[in-house]
Amino acid sequence: MNDQIFIALAAEEKGGLFDFGATLPLVAIEFLLLMFVLNLILYNPLVTLINQRNEYILDNLSKASEMLTTANELTTEYETELKATKKQAQQEIVASQKIQKQSFEIELNLSQKYIDTL
Repeated sequence: MNDQIFIALAAEEKGGLFDFGATLPLVAIEFLLLMFVLNLILYNPLVTLINQRNEYILDNLSKASEMLTTANELTTEYETELKATKKQAQQEIVASQKIQKQSFEIELNLSQKYIDTL
């Protein structure tokens, strides 16, 4: 079969720059066959890998968004707890200072009375 095509091509006269003899259909068939094989071997697996990667990225982005939301909620919760703790500590400091001041005044009054009695 191939020998007959080559003989037919050799018997024909060369048409110059644009020779549309038997080679044009052969090139078209080879091109279509190559596209079919590349589609099966390369493009379909590549497209599936790209789709899997996109799904993986979208899944990770949604997880990261959820984690960020949780982190923000925890941050606000801890900040409110910290404010409450600071307020309570400040109240305890004020109460301690008040007790210390009263104790000092009592000591001062006792000392003053003792000095006055001397």
